[in-house]
Amino acid sequence: MAEGNLSKLQIISYKDDRFQQKDQSISVPVNPDKYSRSITVEYNQEQEQGTQGNNPPFNKTPAEELQFEFLFDGTGVVSGSKNIQSAIEQFKKTVYKIEGDIHRPNFLKLLWGDLAFNCVLKQLKIDYTLFKPDGTPLRAMVNATFMQVVDEKRRSAEQGKNSPDLTHVRYVKEGDTLPFMSYKIYGDASLYIQVARYNGLTNFRDIPPNTRIVFPPIDTALS
Repeated sequence: MAEGNLSKLQIISYKDDRFQQKDQSISVPVNPDKYSRSITVEYNQEQEQGTQGNNPPFNKTPAEELQFEFLFDGTGVVSGSKNIQSAIEQFKKTVYKIEGDIHRPNFLKLLWGDLAFNCVLKQLKIDYTLFKPDGTPLRAMVNATFMQVVDEKRRSAEQGKNSPDLTHVRYVKEGDTLPFMSYKIYGDASLYIQVARYNGLTNFRDIPPNTRIVFPPIDTALS
């Protein structure tokens, strides 16, 4: 089904940050009434003592966040939602449970209408609001905050930065050589030996395409 045609918000979990190793998927029982997107810009707030006013230098833009409220209802009003505890556990298993293979919670893709958001869970709060006489929960509101994930290849392409003072991640393309890639990042092809050592490469003359190479800041690991 096309992403733009989804009637229910779908959450798909993946084992990798490139969103290729799909694990499982769920649909929320009731679509949210709304969701909020949070975008933050951080500046360096340091200012000399006794001064007034400031032109704060830019620091960074943290990952965008989405916040949802999901209704889980076991009163019979919502079709197919009888046992909300099992439904919530399945939800938690998808978005929150630490996976043994990757030793962390899964990466997630949220799909709903025109929304396609690659992310990880940042925070989860469950408010139980209605109960049977024996204390069994009948209704719950799940408040979930998701933090955007942008893979290193896409982030590097979007930022277009080649500063030697920053950490860069590149994926080897057909015809790339480590000296040439080092020259593009640092302006110095001779640093390829240090880059190979930093990445644990033993055969840097024949690197397979799509190999992930980390180029650390020139003034730290390569100094």
